Amino acid sequence: MTEVLVEPDDTALELRQFVRDNPDVRHEDYRDADDPVREACYVLAEAYFHAMGGTDSGLDIYCLSWSDVDPDYEGTHWFLRDGDAVVDLSLPDPSAGETVPWGSATRRAFITGYEPSNRCERALNALDSDY
Repeated sequence: MTEVLVEPDDTALELRQFVRDNPDVRHEDYRDADDPVREACYVLAEAYFHAMGGTDSGLDIYCLSWSDVDPDYEGTHWFLRDGDAVVDLSLPDPSAGETVPWGSATRRAFITGYEPSNRCERALNALDSDY
């Protein structure tokens, strides 16, 4: 079973709270959940990656295309890996990751490559510490 971390440290906690306080930071296609964290996988993964040092962080970026799991599914899910552990700040708790097919995801860069997107910059600027 894969270890899933949703709040591995204070930075993750701050980013999750930022998304809850600023739900508009989510992509416009994903603004329906009661808890905004549930629909903020991309911005949370991207912001955490950069806050932890970017390409020097030791974190790997992964994207799961749901259509690879089932042709009737749509969308993607972004998360990070720290060795064998999954770092997914968009899950409510680790048990929510028990049914995610982590092995179907592919390693890749973010849509903006290794430069923070505008939404990511907003989240990073809200952190108490420098990134």
